[in-house]
Amino acid sequence: MIKTVSVGLIAFIGVSCLLLLIGNWFNINWLIFSFYEETSTGFEAGGSVIPFIIGIICSYFIGNYYQKRQDRY
Repeated sequence: MIKTVSVGLIAFIGVSCLLLLIGNWFNINWLIFSFYEETSTGFEAGGSVIPFIIGIICSYFIGNYYQKRQDRY
């Protein structure tokens, strides 16, 4: 169980980082997450959470695949 969770977490971090990197390299707005600071009102964060949503979906499928593969052996 711990291995499945760690594989899912590593998959989430890897996929999210890869999508954010691609968004920054190719300047794709829906894959960029950035912070904008405002001095009068504190700070304001802007960007897309789509890479994180895609990362969660991928980690779910990768975790299920890993668990089924472990059950077979």
